[in-house]
Amino acid sequence: MTDSARETGLPPALSRRSFLRRTAAGGFALSTAGSLASVLAACSGSTSPSSSSGKHTGGDLVFARIADPQTIDPSAAIDTESIWTCLLMYECLYTVTSNGHGTKPWLATGYELSSDQRTWTFHLRPDINFSDGSPLTSQDVKFTLERSMKGPNAYILSAVDGIDTPAADTVVVHTTHPWGPLLGDISMYSNAVLPNNLRGEKDAAFFQNPIGTGPFTLKSWTKGQSLVLTKNPHYWQPGKPHLDTVTFMTVPDSNTRVLQLRGGQADIIEAPPFSSVSNLQATSGIKVDLFPSTAVFFVQMNEKRPQFADMHVRRAISYAIDRNSIVKDVLFGHGQPGASIFSPAWPFYDASTPKLWYDPATAKQELAMSSYPKGFTTTYAVVAGDTVNGSIAQIIQANLKAIGITMNIQSYDPSTLNDLQVKADYDMTPAEATLDIGDPDEDVPAMITLKYGGIDSSYTWYNNAEMLKLTKDAELTVSPTARNSIYAKIQDMAAEQCPLVVLYYAPYAYAQQQTVNGFFVPPTGNYHLEDVTLS
Repeated sequence: MTDSARETGLPPALSRRSFLRRTAAGGFALSTAGSLASVLAACSGSTSPSSSSGKHTGGDLVFARIADPQTIDPSAAIDTESIWTCLLMYECLYTVTSNGHGTKPWLATGYELSSDQRTWTFHLRPDINFSDGSPLTSQDVKFTLERSMKGPNAYILSAVDGIDTPAADTVVVHTTHPWGPLLGDISMYSNAVLPNNLRGEKDAAFFQNPIGTGPFTLKSWTKGQSLVLTKNPHYWQPGKPHLDTVTFMTVPDSNTRVLQLRGGQADIIEAPPFSSVSNLQATSGIKVDLFPSTAVFFVQMNEKRPQFADMHVRRAISYAIDRNSIVKDVLFGHGQPGASIFSPAWPFYDASTPKLWYDPATAKQELAMSSYPKGFTTTYAVVAGDTVNGSIAQIIQANLKAIGITMNIQSYDPSTLNDLQVKADYDMTPAEATLDIGDPDEDVPAMITLKYGGIDSSYTWYNNAEMLKLTKDAELTVSPTARNSIYAKIQDMAAEQCPLVVLYYAPYAYAQQQTVNGFFVPPTGNYHLEDVTLS
C-alpha cells in the first residue's frame, strides 16, 4: 500500500483501533457504572512476570472479564477482548517486550535490514507447528499479511509494498520507503499468523474451529456467556502451556466479578473497581495487581468551535484542571497526573514534557490573552452511567467555573456520542488512547494529525503542518535514537499547544486467587496465559 492509502485511512469506526477504545465511546468500560476506573494506564504494579517454577501443571483457570469478544479472527479484531483472546490462539513474528517499550522475536528468530532500509528479511523458527500438527511456513506468513492488508487494521501495514517467500523459513517484506515502525507493525495482533488460505475453508467455517500456533485452541464458545480454550498439544515452547483449559466467563458487572472472586467461582477477574482495591488487598487468599499500562486519558475539544480553535483557551483549560483531585477523589490514588500524550509505558516517553498543570492564576492569564477573555459557555459530553467520567466532569466543571468558563454536563448513550464526535457536533468530551504494539506510531497520527490516521486528530480537527511533518519524519526514520529526538519534539509541541488536554495515567487492575502463579499483564494489555500455573 502507498502512503496515500495510509493518509486516506479507513472509516473512523475501524481505523486506529486502540485509540478508538475511548471513554466517550464506551470502549473497555461502557458495560456498567463504576467499571471504567479500573482499566486504565501506567503508574504502578509489577514490571516483570513472576516465576511459576515449582507449581503443578494442569487444571482449569476461570477468568471473569467484562465483555465477550466480538470475533476470534485476528485480522477483523478491533475490540480489546477479541484481541487478547486471539493472541492466545495465534501468534506474530515478533511480540511486544514485557515493558512495552519494544519488540522481540517470537515466531521469527530475527531479521536483516537492507542497506536502503526498505527490505526486511525475517527468518522463522524451525519446527513450529500449527495446532493441527502441520508445519509453519513462509507461505502462511505471506497469506496472513496480505489478508491483514485487506482488513479493518490494514493501515498498520500501509508501508508494505510486497512480500516474498524465497524459502520455507524465510519471509521478505519490502516497504515503499524506510519505515521505522515496521517491527512494531509486524507484532500487531491483526498480523497473527494463520494457515495459508485457511486450509481452503471460508472465513466463517475456519473460525468455527480455528488453527493457530498459539498456546491454546478453541474448545467452545457460548456467545455472551463463556469461551473455553484448551491446551495446544503442538505448542512450540517446551512444557507450555501449563494449564489444561482456560474458561473465560463474561461478567459485565464489576461488583459481580468481585463477588465471584471472593466466593471462589473465579480465579482471576478483570477490572475490579479502584474503590474496591484496598479492601481486596486486605482479603486473605486474594492478590491485587496494578500493572503499568499504555492508556492515556485526556479531554478532546472540537476545534471547529471557535473558542477551542484558540490555543490560549485550550491552555487555560489545561492550567485550570486540578489533576491531583481527579487522581485522589476519583481514582482513589491509583494514578498519576499526565502531561505528555505518551504514557510512561510508551516507548519514547519524555518525562520532561512541559506540564501545564493546575495553576488558576496562569489559567486566567491565558484566558485573558484569548479571544474570550470574559469566558464562555460550553458543554462536556459523557456516556450515560459512566460514573468515573461523570465524577471527573464535575471536578472539571468546578475548575473551569473558577476562571470564568461555564461548563454544562450532558450524558449520551455511547453510539450517539460517537456519532456526535464523528460529525463534529460536540464541544468537549473525555477520551482514551492505548497502544497494542511497542511503537507510538499506532496512535500518534490519529491523535494529533488531521486527515492522517483516520480520525481527524482525535476528532478535534487540530491541524498543524509542523506536527504532521514530525509525525512522518518519525515513521521514515529507523534509528531509535533519532526517533526518540523526534518524538520528544512531538510531545513538547502537543503539551504546549494542547490539542488534547492530558489528564492522567493509571494502572490496569486485576485481582486473583493466591493459587494463581505467573499471571502478568504487559503495558499493551495482552496476557501470556501459557506461563500461568495453579497451586
